[in-house]
Amino acid sequence: MPKMTPFEKLRKSRRRKRFFRRALGLLVLLTLSAAATITVAIIYQLDLRSGLENTIASMKSGPGFPVSLSEMSPQALLPMGGDVAVATSSGAYLYNSSGARLNSCLNNYRTPQFKAAGGKLLSYDLGGNGLRVDNKAKNLYSETFSGTLLAADLAGTGALAVVQTTPGASALVSAYNPRFELMYSWTVQDSYITGVSLSLRGEMMSCAGLTMEGQHIVSYLRLHHFDQDTEAAKVPLSDEVIASMVWTDAEEIQVVTDKNLYLFDSWGEQLAKVSLPNQLLTFENCPGALYIAFGDYRDPGGVTILAYDGELEKVGSATVSRRLLSLSADGDHLLALTEGELYLGDPLLRELKPRGRGDLYLVALAGNHIYGLTPDGLIWDTL
Repeated sequence: MPKMTPFEKLRKSRRRKRFFRRALGLLVLLTLSAAATITVAIIYQLDLRSGLENTIASMKSGPGFPVSLSEMSPQALLPMGGDVAVATSSGAYLYNSSGARLNSCLNNYRTPQFKAAGGKLLSYDLGGNGLRVDNKAKNLYSETFSGTLLAADLAGTGALAVVQTTPGASALVSAYNPRFELMYSWTVQDSYITGVSLSLRGEMMSCAGLTMEGQHIVSYLRLHHFDQDTEAAKVPLSDEVIASMVWTDAEEIQVVTDKNLYLFDSWGEQLAKVSLPNQLLTFENCPGALYIAFGDYRDPGGVTILAYDGELEKVGSATVSRRLLSLSADGDHLLALTEGELYLGDPLLRELKPRGRGDLYLVALAGNHIYGLTPDGLIWDTL
């Protein structure tokens, strides 16, 4: 084999270098393209665009507090991160901690219902057919359904569940992904559906079914996993009515009925049960914690508040001697609003301290803030 001349060796070396440079460039291009595709997919799947819009909207400067609400009829305050939604009979108004109005989510619903999760607000007309989802900046989704709406829920991921009447069946339950694309549908034939709750990641749901068997009311806890075609569980609760269902981080369901507290796993196995006391006044069901209040403030013992952890173990108690209006919790704090005083407690109720506000009639925990309604309007305070 003839030997290569120095010129041929140099030319071969240059061809080799050009090949490696081109291969490296192609590899870098493919890597950048894959990274861009993955980034777009993550943004698409996790709806990060809405989160960015929320962040920008929350930075809006405002006039401070109190914010006059004289032209509204507030019904509830819903936390939206560090901001708040004021729910009224004509829609909801969103404000930040500077007192700036971020968005007005108006409707003409006859019986408006609201749910806030993941920086979004669900509004729907119970007994009607209108539904909408908004973030802090704009409307994301509006729909007029063909059936009568019986229940709806919004997960922190943006997943949506809707229950409506449908011809030839008791109900139709539909679940949508954060882009409001249908991902699951279930036609219910054997029970009236009174409530729906999505798991925190929006991958499962529980429904509250209600039917009559002979002379007895029977509630059913009905569980569905969106990656399966069949119902995961149908748990009967005889002579009870389900009032609340909340999923935990451990993908378990805390259920409150008119008689008991329950904890179930995602396959319907009962993990814990606690009987409710007489003279139950109200409860607060939040992931990993549950609070109940009972008694008469006019009695010497006053109103008792009990705290339960995520396993339904009683972890604390406290009493108040005023008429209790509401309980609000976020997993880190508990607010007990009474007639003439607001109390702030830790999750275990080791202490429940008065805040010195006697003019509040609605309150909400939002991040490290407390929002409240007084005769002067919306107020704000830090924890």
